[in-house]
Parts: sequence; structure tokens; C-alpha cells
Amino acid sequence: MSKTNQEIASGLRNCSVDSKSRQVDWQEALGEDMEGWQAFELEECEECERSLIVSSHCGQDEHRHVQPEIEDEDGNEVENECMGTVSYFEGPMMNYFHPCELRGLSNEEAAEAIAHLPLCVVEFADGERGFALTGGGMDLSWEICDAYISCGYLPPFASCDLPDMSGKGREPRTQLILAACQRSAEILEGWANRRGDSLAKMVKRYKESAA
Repeated sequence: MSKTNQEIASGLRNCSVDSKSRQVDWQEALGEDMEGWQAFELEECEECERSLIVSSHCGQDEHRHVQPEIEDEDGNEVENECMGTVSYFEGPMMNYFHPCELRGLSNEEAAEAIAHLPLCVVEFADGERGFALTGGGMDLSWEICDAYISCGYLPPFASCDLPDMSGKGREPRTQLILAACQRSAEILEGWANRRGDSLAKMVKRYKESAA
């Protein structure tokens, strides 16, 4: 029997529930050595239609040069002779970074998991990882939340202020995103209540000790 959206949401990691996006000047963060961060995205060869992971500032070159070796039908590594063009990947397009541990996932695996979304995976030189938008022009909170879910995480509560889009609720994925956002709100509420109870007890104890 398939799991309900609530059951799936309950199985997602809660590490990012209280995380917040931050503004980043990507050009400045790249640094003079061009090694301040790397971004990863799934692209497709225009000729052979194979999918491959490219890093930022790569592409717009022949497939064989971007990916010298590929797997054949038997899973063996062979020399890539495809002269098709792979699209150029510039990296993040919007100056915000959305932190996520991405525990247990390589950058390539995470990039494949969010290939259906206008986001890429970013890793800074210090090892911090997360997501960045590769497009903009409207509120993409739904897509940001979807990226976390696709990689096994509950979305940050700060990203759960979803715009109400008429008709979107008919899509099965929409119901999962809503369930995950509700779970994030419940967890954060629980943390806040426990913190409030702890502080109330401390206030009471301090008042009693001062009497």
C-alpha cells in the first residue's frame, strides 16, 4: 500500500526546518581564484539526448569534451565520441542561497533529484551546500520547497509562505508539498512551545530563589 503524503512528510529530515536563505553576491563569492563555490545542474546533449551533470561555467562545447567517458548499454565505461553540443551552465541567477545539508547525497545525485526544478546545487569552498535559483521573475516558493523535499528534507518554515495559485491543488505533487510545509510548521511550533515552557520554568525558579 502506498504511503500517504503525511506519512511521506513525516519521514523527511527536519534539519532545515529553521534554516533561512541568505543574500549572496555570487560573483564576489566566487573570488579571484574562481574557486569560492561550484554549482551543479543536469543538462542534456542536444545530439544524443543523454543527460549529464555539468558544473558552473561549463558547457557550450561538444559532449565528448564535457564528458569524455560514458556508459554503454552494458554499463561499461567507453570513450564518448558524440559531437553534439551541451548547453552552457552559468550557475545561480538569483542572489540568494538556500542552505541544506544534503546528507548522504553527492552534488551530482542532488542535482539529478532537482532536475525538474529551476534550481541548482551549490557547494561553497568551506563545504557548505544547498540550493540556488537558476531562474526568477515570480515567487518560486513552491519550487524551493520542492527542492528540499526531492532531496529528503522538510522545507524551511521561512519558505513555506506559498503563493495561492488557482488550480495548482489538482497536482499530486502539490499535495505533498503542502503536507511537508504543514509538517515543518508543526515541528517549529513544537520547538517553540518546548522552549517557552523551559523559559517559564526558569523564570519561576529564579523568582523563587530571589524571594
